[in-house]
Amino acid sequence: MPEDRLARVLKLWRAEAATYQFSTSISTTLVQAYAIRVLHFDVDLLGLLVFLQIGSVSLGYLVGSVLVATLRKRRILLWKVPGALNRVLWATVGFSHLLPERVRVGYLLASVATAQFAGSVAGIAAGDVGADLVSRERAVRFYSSLNSIALLANCLGLATATALFYIVPVHSATEAYTVAYGTALASSITSTALLATLEDLNPPSSSTGVTETLREFARVSRDSDCSSYVGLVALFAAVVNLPGALWNYYLLTVFRGSESWITLKAVTANLSQAVGYRLWGEILRRVGTRRGLYVGIALTSPIPVAFILAPTLWSQLAVEVYSGFVWAAYNLANNIYTLYLPRRESRVYFIALLNLASNAVASVTSRLGASIASLGLQPMNAVFIASTVGRVVSSVVARARAPRLV
Repeated sequence: MPEDRLARVLKLWRAEAATYQFSTSISTTLVQAYAIRVLHFDVDLLGLLVFLQIGSVSLGYLVGSVLVATLRKRRILLWKVPGALNRVLWATVGFSHLLPERVRVGYLLASVATAQFAGSVAGIAAGDVGADLVSRERAVRFYSSLNSIALLANCLGLATATALFYIVPVHSATEAYTVAYGTALASSITSTALLATLEDLNPPSSSTGVTETLREFARVSRDSDCSSYVGLVALFAAVVNLPGALWNYYLLTVFRGSESWITLKAVTANLSQAVGYRLWGEILRRVGTRRGLYVGIALTSPIPVAFILAPTLWSQLAVEVYSGFVWAAYNLANNIYTLYLPRRESRVYFIALLNLASNAVASVTSRLGASIASLGLQPMNAVFIASTVGRVVSSVVARARAPRLV
């Protein structure tokens, strides 16, 4: 493909990713707090929200993989159309309170589920397009750069949300949420316009029928390296998401924090992760992706227990500095494994299988964790402790079972 056209597309991709992250950093970070503060969700209903939020990702990857496989020549459209739906729907969930009371909760739950479903379809198409745009040799450098830019945009969006809650002359939290989500909606429209300009410079020459698609899923599931990695990621996702519905609820109800705690924590984590991507990108090139994977998993282990032992804003921010940095190691290693462990012809099926398995178990364990937490504070604390223990176990399994990249 011509280098000048490739450079243009990659530049547009970075701009699209930045505006997308700015928008969704506001809409996704505040959705649980919005549900608690404005729509008065309890921990059990919050568990249902997280269950749908994660579970619909699995369904989206299953459907998306079939669509991308059977309509592969049109994969750029499968990135653009569902991708636009994803970002616009996320930006409108914060207007649920403007609807009649009887439909507010239903609208928020349905919008989140649909947005996540559409985002999964777009994500699998984007991953397939991107892996053919960026060579294996350029992958670590490009994706570490892309992730850093996206995270900095994420921080800018969260900083904007934090400022809005402090400086907008509003009379209630509801009005502040309306302004914040209005800002997210404006950015999502800009991001959608940039998304529309992207090109697929290396489109595949053929697509696959439904029957062959199912056969490919079976082939990937029988591949020892692919199946081993899917099991490993699913195990890690299960233990990580055990307290998935509890973080913001704990901050707001146990520590008596505010929305600014949530946004400032997210800003801190993302800044730390942006730095981490740069540093871990160099480290992984020297020590290897496999070692970066299991070390990254091990380093996330203390986070859940540290969280419940940090009752002040400053201690929470300290936890986020550590959390963001170590998660960068795992995320970068996982990104490389996801795109380059399978053969090119099997990539779309592997991505679908990986995300289907990990998000399915994550949705179940997050619902389980919320149900246990609804029994009281001590059971809630036990959920966080169990997540730490599970992460240690996952790192041991990863060191023993993670396949080597060729």
